[in-house]
Amino acid sequence: MQMFKSPILSVRRLSVFGAFFLLWLSTATLSAQSNLERYYYFQGARIPLSVNTQLIAARFDASVPVAAQKQLATNIDALENFDLRAELPAVNLVFLPVRAGRNPIAAAEQFGAQSGVQFVSPVYDVGIMQVAETGEFFARFKPNLAAAEIAAFNQQQGATQMDALPNADNVWILKPNVGNPLSARELANAYVEADMVEFAEPNFVLREIAPRPLTPPLRAPELAPNDTAFQAHLQWGLQNTGIFQSAIPGADMNAVNAWNVTQGANDIVIAVIDEGVDATHPDLAGKVLPGWNTLANNNNAAPVNNDYHGTAVAGVAAANSDNAMGIAGVCWNCKILPVKVAQRDPQGNWVTTTAALASGINWAWQHGADVLNNSWTAIYSDLILNAIVAARFSGRDGYGSTVVFAAGNANADKVSFPADQNAYIIAVGASNWCDQRKAPLGNACNNNNASWGSNYGSALDLVAPGEAIYTTCYGSQYCQLAQDGNKYQYFSGTSFAAPFVSGAVGLLYSLNSSLQPDKIQQLLQRGAKDLGVAGRDNETGYGRLDAYKSIAQLFNLSVSVTDNRALARVGEKLTYTLAYANTGSAAINNVVLQVTLPAHTTYFNSTPAFTPQGGGVYTLNLGMLASNATGSVTLRAQTQPSSAGQKMTLNATIASSFPEANTADNVAADTTLGIQSQNYLPLIVR
Repeated sequence: MQMFKSPILSVRRLSVFGAFFLLWLSTATLSAQSNLERYYYFQGARIPLSVNTQLIAARFDASVPVAAQKQLATNIDALENFDLRAELPAVNLVFLPVRAGRNPIAAAEQFGAQSGVQFVSPVYDVGIMQVAETGEFFARFKPNLAAAEIAAFNQQQGATQMDALPNADNVWILKPNVGNPLSARELANAYVEADMVEFAEPNFVLREIAPRPLTPPLRAPELAPNDTAFQAHLQWGLQNTGIFQSAIPGADMNAVNAWNVTQGANDIVIAVIDEGVDATHPDLAGKVLPGWNTLANNNNAAPVNNDYHGTAVAGVAAANSDNAMGIAGVCWNCKILPVKVAQRDPQGNWVTTTAALASGINWAWQHGADVLNNSWTAIYSDLILNAIVAARFSGRDGYGSTVVFAAGNANADKVSFPADQNAYIIAVGASNWCDQRKAPLGNACNNNNASWGSNYGSALDLVAPGEAIYTTCYGSQYCQLAQDGNKYQYFSGTSFAAPFVSGAVGLLYSLNSSLQPDKIQQLLQRGAKDLGVAGRDNETGYGRLDAYKSIAQLFNLSVSVTDNRALARVGEKLTYTLAYANTGSAAINNVVLQVTLPAHTTYFNSTPAFTPQGGGVYTLNLGMLASNATGSVTLRAQTQPSSAGQKMTLNATIASSFPEANTADNVAADTTLGIQSQNYLPLIVR
């Protein structure tokens, strides 16, 4: 990415009158204003930025060797030992340490004034993220503005409009002109405050400094090494048999029952928007599609170094299954679309940019992803939110792609962005093997792992297993103690709860690919096992993921019976019309209609013919019923001499091998009263 050289100044207060006139700009020095509010805009509101007092971020000219970089740092007394730097190769930045008690803004100004330094930024602390500016920002101009007006405004602000952001809708990359005292962040703010744009924001670099939670050793029975993980009951999230400490049998996603309905379809695609997926892993080989790398803007979506995260997430969602090795994925036959949006630095921290994240979401839905799994959190960003909205409403040829996000691991009472954007995404928290929200408690239900807790709050949809999840592994640092040839490992976090849900969404789409995301969200909410307080609560949302019961929400058979008469004489034929329907959202196989003839009658005929089962029971195999399919059949029964004065009730049921969430309308009955003769009133038996 070509950047410009300009010292970073603090926020100036801008007053913009009219479309193109900047009337006033403070000229106070950067260091004098280091304590002023720094901010950017999200959804029209200011998001404050807290300056990190220990770091600045820098990008050197490509021709400057490391030894010369060190000398440049040594020239600035406010900077600490250059050897303590943190390199972020994925974004070509270096984080340099600032001496205790020194002003990081002044240090940035001094360092950026040197030849050979291409760009300098303060570092901000935003939650678990260290955030740095870059020399560019993004803007989507209001659609009523003419190109000439936009060009004139850019010129007035001292900004150059570069290319359109790849995969985004009418979003432009801009950068300050050389010599402009305003940073890209300040210019983005000016564009918002001038009311020229739908949104504008800097391209921030994000460095996640909170370690992803790993799992301490498990107190599990000794296992035969040749057993597969599922057979050995290591995958408690799929089938919890209670072998781990204090685990409650059945506190799982009910995968086995779901697989009896569907194992997934190979035309359903789950995008793993993460740090790359190891397509050569034996439990992923053959099902990883060609992907994209939004950091490098190329098709190399493979992980590097210790980028284990995406490979582990992909295994949970859709590992090769029923192959007598390794693990089972939730959606056996779903394909994986790897979208690399981040990379770890040498210290093991997750590094990305807001542009890479947004582009990854856009690329995924534009390249056929049915489900977008996002096991990450970010800072507030209109760019990212716009990509999510586009996926939600434009993916899957207009049906919309389902977007799944992890809630975060900070034990906070509010789920992190973007998971808090609940109108567009499914927010997933983590449960433990006792069917509770994973909390930072050193007790048996939480695997004695007090290092993390699942975020919760009003935007949470549901929870899924998230502690000690056995899955595919990549990278020597995290797999060196792994089992089965260093290819599998235990991981923990809402990062691994989310792909359980993404896999379940894949199963739902396998049964009906026309479902829209709001329907998917409803199916998961209604199918979830209620935990804690009755009904939805902030701790666990609608409850713990239950794939089988969510699938059951797709199916609903119904039957009704009428014969259009209340009285019948001896020897008459009763003609029953049985109307049936599949009012669910998916086709149902092996549908059978069953009737029990009324007492005091005999079977006469039917259209089509029913099959006698004995004892007055007759069945009709309807085969497969498509969604919203309806039909009717006719059955006739003849009254016998004993029917005089008796109630004659025909009972009908409809059923299939598929589950149904509500079977109340699967039964129907119709009653006729027998008459002794034409000359007498009916004798009603009470």
